[in-house]
Amino acid sequence: MSLLITGGRIVGEQDLMRQLGDVFEEWVKDDVNGDYMDEQFLSKNRWQYPPPSTTRKSGNTAGNPRDIYDLGTLYDSGKRSFTITRSASKVEASWHWDAKNQSGDEYAWFVHEGAGPYSRAPRPWTDEIAIPYLFYGSTPHKRLEESITLRMGR
Repeated sequence: MSLLITGGRIVGEQDLMRQLGDVFEEWVKDDVNGDYMDEQFLSKNRWQYPPPSTTRKSGNTAGNPRDIYDLGTLYDSGKRSFTITRSASKVEASWHWDAKNQSGDEYAWFVHEGAGPYSRAPRPWTDEIAIPYLFYGSTPHKRLEESITLRMGR
């Protein structure tokens, strides 16, 4: 990378922005949509809530204690909806957790906030990424800083 700073001017800023964008894109794909979301949903000790258990229409009983993964519909909806949008000056990652219940209603908000008729406790799986003061002390933030440092050769 050739970057020259003279008199308050950065020469090579397009290359710098491209490289930072590349780092961000790799980080969000691997660390956030990969490792972080897997830990949020697939770790059996994460986001459990106590009984009562739920009897499904099939007659089967849902896990006890229940966990956020459940049947995997919510997790799959996030993985499926994950997108990265990139322009000359911005790289943005987004998810639309659009899992629907049997009535056809989206339920991600109810699970996240612990609200609604079937929720027992909040499971705020996005807060460490979406809320700045939580993000700055998080493992994903540290991983992003490490990725930037490695790419920029510091």
